[in-house]
Amino acid sequence: MRGKMKQLWESIVSGEPTVTEMILYPNAAAVSKLEIPEVLSLLPDLEKKDILELAAGIGQVLYVLFY
Repeated sequence: MRGKMKQLWESIVSGEPTVTEMILYPNAAAVSKLEIPEVLSLLPDLEKKDILELAAGIGQVLYVLFY
């Protein structure tokens, strides 16, 4: 199964994966620019906290938090 999923992914991604390719939505970058700040505004103070990621999709919000 993993091999089939890898083959599918490689057929979709044209090189370095982008938000648009990972979400498979043509306006994904524009949506992310609006969505990420909104999600971050709803979070409590995370300083000195451990975070457990469960089913976070492609992790675009976590990427902003950690990088």
